[in-house]
Amino acid sequence: MRLTQTSKGFKKKTKGAAAYKKSEPPSWLTFPCIATYVLIAEVLFIIISPTWRASVLAWVIFGISIPLAAWLSLRFIMLQKVLTVPRYHWAYNSEFQVEEKLTWDLFQFKGWGGDTVTGKHLRVDNEANNLLVYLHGYGSDISYCESRIEHISKMGIDVVGMSMRGHGNCELRYDWTLLKVIADIEALLGAVIKRYENPPKQVWIYGHSAGGFVGLRLASHPSGWWAESLKGIILESPATSFPFIIESITPPFLRPVRGWIRQILRREFERIHPDLGIRDAYSAVPYFGMPEVSMLVLQANTDSRLGLKHYELLMKHIDPELSTVHLLEELEHTSTKDNVTRQKNLEKWLKPQLQNNGEALT
Repeated sequence: MRLTQTSKGFKKKTKGAAAYKKSEPPSWLTFPCIATYVLIAEVLFIIISPTWRASVLAWVIFGISIPLAAWLSLRFIMLQKVLTVPRYHWAYNSEFQVEEKLTWDLFQFKGWGGDTVTGKHLRVDNEANNLLVYLHGYGSDISYCESRIEHISKMGIDVVGMSMRGHGNCELRYDWTLLKVIADIEALLGAVIKRYENPPKQVWIYGHSAGGFVGLRLASHPSGWWAESLKGIILESPATSFPFIIESITPPFLRPVRGWIRQILRREFERIHPDLGIRDAYSAVPYFGMPEVSMLVLQANTDSRLGLKHYELLMKHIDPELSTVHLLEELEHTSTKDNVTRQKNLEKWLKPQLQNNGEALT
C-alpha cells in the first residue's frame, strides 16, 4: 500500500495517517463479475446443450477460460484471507487474572466511512495527565489484554481502546484494511477528548502485533489535538511489513503466482481507498511509518506468530537514540499471557517519563 511517506527525508502529505474517502459502491459490471458470468454461462451451455458440447469450438473456448477461472479462484481466496476477518470465538483467558473485570466507560463514535464503533475508556481520575491508547493485534480483542491494561492503569495512566472492526463485538468484517482501522483510532482519539475538561498533557501509544503496525503509522503521522502531546510508543512483538504478512498467509502452492496476488490486492485496495495510490513496496517500514518520538520495543524472542523477520526489519531502521529495545526470552507473542519481565521493563522505561503536575513520576 502506498501510504505517503514517513519520518526521515519525507514530508507528510495526507491529513492524518489513514485514507478517508468512502469506497466506490459495488458494481456488477466490473471485470471479475463479468468474467464470472461468462464462465457460468459457458458451463451451463456445455451441460444443457448436447450440440454445443459436441463442438470442438466449445472445448477450445473452455480450455482458454481455465486460466481466467484460476485467477478468479485465486482472487476469491485472497479476498477471504486478507480483506475478511474470520469469526473468532472470543473468550478472556489469562494466566494473570484480573481481580475483577475492568470497569470501562463505553462510548460510541463514528469511525471510517461513518461506521458506528464502540470505544472503551478506563479513567484513573478526572484530571488525567497521561492517556494511553491501547491497540490489540489481529485475531485478538481488547478484552484479551486486560492484564496489561490493568498494569498500565495502576501506574496512574488513563487508557482508551476499542475492539478493532471485525473483532470482538464489532461486526465490520468485510473489506477490512489497516487504513480503516487507523482512521477508526484517529476518530477514537477525537471522541475521547470530549470526555475531558482539560486535554491530557501526554499521550502514549501501545501496540501489540498488528496493533504495533497501526501504532507505527499513527505515531509517525500524528494529527488533531494529540499531535503535540504524543510522547512515546510501546511496541510489543510488532508487525512491520504487510508483504511479510501476505507471504505468511499464502499457501506454498500459491507462491509461484505471487505477481497475480499483488495485482489482485492492489486493485482491491484502490477500490476500497480511491483517495490513495497503492504500492506494495510502501507498505512496510520505514515508508509505512517510523516515529520520531521515544520508543520502547518488547519483542518475544520465540515469536510463534510472526517470527523475527518483522523485528529484524524494524531494527534496520530504528533510531537508537530514541529507542530502547528488549528481546525477551520469557515473553510469548500472545496477549493472553503476561510476565513480570515485560512489566518491569515497561515500568523502567515509562515511569520516569510520566508527568504529574509538571513533575516526573518516580
